[in-house]
Formats: sequence, structure tokens, C-alpha cells
Amino acid sequence: MMPLQMMVLSLTGDCNLACRYCYASGQDRSMMTWETARRAIDLAAAGGEPFILQFSGGEPLLALPLLRRIADYIRTNRIRARMDLQTNGTLLTEETADFLHHAGIGIGISLDGRPDVHDVHRCYPDGRGSSMDVIAGIQCLGRRGIAVGLTCVVTEENVGRLSGIIEMAYYLGNVRRIGFDLLRTQGRGTAVRSAREEEMTQAMAEVFVRNEHLGRLHGYRIAIAQEEQAACLSQRTGDSFSHCHAMSGAGVHIDAAGRIYACSSFVGDVRFLLGDVEHGIDVRRQVEVAHEMQSSMEFCRTCRDFTSCGGACWARCMGSDTLCAVECALKRSAMKIAVEK
Repeated sequence: MMPLQMMVLSLTGDCNLACRYCYASGQDRSMMTWETARRAIDLAAAGGEPFILQFSGGEPLLALPLLRRIADYIRTNRIRARMDLQTNGTLLTEETADFLHHAGIGIGISLDGRPDVHDVHRCYPDGRGSSMDVIAGIQCLGRRGIAVGLTCVVTEENVGRLSGIIEMAYYLGNVRRIGFDLLRTQGRGTAVRSAREEEMTQAMAEVFVRNEHLGRLHGYRIAIAQEEQAACLSQRTGDSFSHCHAMSGAGVHIDAAGRIYACSSFVGDVRFLLGDVEHGIDVRRQVEVAHEMQSSMEFCRTCRDFTSCGGACWARCMGSDTLCAVECALKRSAMKIAVEK
């Protein structure tokens, strides 16, 4: 087995929200056991190389006792893992914030814009918006000097107001990075419309202008994930699909039951099942899946921007030509800024 560079652990399929575009809504809502988590971590650590260990769900903070035990195991055994958490932010308390900070776990929080924009999609099962609880959670971290990153999911309904997430980030004060994620057409995401290519181009132009303006006013500039990636890729000399660990065979997603998939977009699809934590990764199948994905995306290599882009997301492109075009617009906007800088 080649060394893993990234492992995503779905600590639970359960969630306290009912987001309208949730791609994971159909997943098993059970909780991962400690034995499953330990085996998964040992599997990644066996390669002997540092790796990213990202905690996801569902909502991973619903599995806080398990998360604490994992962090202690990583520290006690001196496992070279960078731990990151992607949370909806509604369950962040003073005690949880202290734990995450002392454990050295990086924190990413989902926020889709100003409250009225965010609440359209990210709501509780009873329809109440979650924005006020998310903001309270981010402020809780801010009072401890803990910096966070934001992830903003882009759909037809918020694409025209993306600059609002920039304004929110500077208002909150402890946001240091923002990444824009496109709609995944799995689960409840099939019922939500994606942004269009021209809308994405216009929106990102406004985002970068607003970020520069507010950055000058506040004396620091928030990083945009896509711009950082473009700047990094502009220095490379190879021609691989370097943006995606799944396509390179260097990343896996493990669901709460311990099943191993090539990517979080494929959970539940037996075509992308690579094994389980008890028996390990089927290396032959891992190589085959990576090859299948790369072969079906060969059209990316004909693009003049491939070297600075790394290729589009296989899961999105196979589900929608429109989403592929929107992703290209997002990346080209970031590449333009990176080149100008």
C-alpha cells in the first residue's frame, strides 16, 4: 500500500442540522466505535509518513468523546498526523473550544454568507436557521485567540452574494482562510440548483475586490483557498491530477462502520469501496479506481490551464457538465489573481 497523505474519518453519520444541499444525508447515521477509529488511524500511520487526519460527518462534534480519545491516542503514540475538523459550528462550547485548541486540531466551519443567506440552506430539522449559533461558536473560539477557516458552499441562491462571506469573515475577526465549495449532486444536493459559469466568474471577481479592500482597512488579508492552491500549482513541473488525493490513490474516506472509500462523494457506492479497517485497503482496487478516474478525466489535460489547475473534481464532472464548467470558472478566477500577484 502506498503511504496515505490524507484520511477522512466520518465519526458519525448523524447531524443536528438538515441542510437543504447535504450530499451525505443518505449515509448511515450510526456512531464510529473506538476500535474502528483506532484501526483506521493505525492503517494510515503504518506508511510511516506524515498525513492529514480530517474529522467529518454528519456532524463530528456529536462524537466528541470519541474525538477526545482519538486526539489522546495520536499524542500518546506520537503519530505524525495533522488533525483537522470540519464542523457546522453550532455545537462549539467554551469547554469544546479549549479541548480543540489544546489538542492542536485545526478548525474549519461551514458558513455560506450573511445570516439571511446562510439560513436559506443551513437550517435545523424544524426549519430554523443556524447562523446565530454558528456565529456564536466562531466568537467563542475568537475569545480564546483561536483562528478558523470557513467553507462556503456555492449554489444558485447565494452565488450573487458571495462577497457577504468576506464581510462576515472580517467582522468576526478570527477567520484567516475561506474556501469555496461547489454543490455536490448527491443526497439532498440533487434538489438544489448549482450556480452558472458566468455567475461564478462575476461572483469571484467581486470576492477578490472586496477582500483586497477590507484587507487594507483591517491591516491583514484573509487567504482564499483557491488562490493559495493556484499559486502553489503554478510552481509545479509535473502534469498529474495533483488537486485530488483520491485520484492519486493517496487519500481515503472511512465511514462510521469502517468501510473505506476513495472519496467522501462515493460513500455507499460499492464501485468505489476499497476495503475496511479490519482487513485493510485492497491495493489492486485502489490503483484501479485511481486509474479509472484519471482516464475519464483525460480531457482536462488538453486544457491550457491544466498545469496551474490540477484538474477538475471527478465526482462533479461525472454528475454534471454544468458543474464542471462552474468549477473551471472558480479556478480560473483564482489563477488570474495568483498570476497578477
